Amino acid sequence: MAALEFSEFIKRHGLQLLAVANTDVFPGAVVDKARRGYLPQGHLREVLGGHPAEFWRTEMSGANLVYGTTERTLSLAGQSSLSEMGVNVQGGLESARSATFSITGVFSRTFTNGEGHASMLALIPLIHDLRKTDRTRWKLVNGKWIVTETYYATDATLAFETSRGGNVKADVARAGGVQVSGGGSVTWKTKNSFTITKNDQVPFAFRGWKV
Repeated sequence: MAALEFSEFIKRHGLQLLAVANTDVFPGAVVDKARRGYLPQGHLREVLGGHPAEFWRTEMSGANLVYGTTERTLSLAGQSSLSEMGVNVQGGLESARSATFSITGVFSRTFTNGEGHASMLALIPLIHDLRKTDRTRWKLVNGKWIVTETYYATDATLAFETSRGGNVKADVARAGGVQVSGGGSVTWKTKNSFTITKNDQVPFAFRGWKV
């Protein structure tokens, strides 16, 4: 089975890309459009208030969205480091021309299902009530996106195309190594590729609606 292009995967599932990969975005987050994606502005619990922690509880989906592999290739021309999809290569990429994420596991985080928990249907009337009851809080969310689901590349391989004789593993080790935000694991498979597993804290995309 041929790998699915990342752009087609995003389009097929109706996802929005995040500009920065960090742990600040999860269901209930408020995000706003930026040059390369969306940036976090805060969380709805700061705006709505009055709800117990249980109302905002989230859970990981048990279903993998990827059937086979989806690939995302990034040019590294003129770059010595890389920070994408929760993976931070701190340096040593001078010999690399490009990097390709081959993603085999994508899982989502959603609000916990059931009565007494947040959902899009529960949140929409609460947010629109702010137009009448608290214009200051309404302005904090008006025109911004509300996140209902976040998506994580939990299992992937990152391979580098290099100049002849390139050894990214050795170069990166000298420059500071690789970090996966949120505690994911990295295992080098060859001198120019490594695998990422358990990357379930830093999302690369979300679903939601615009207020």
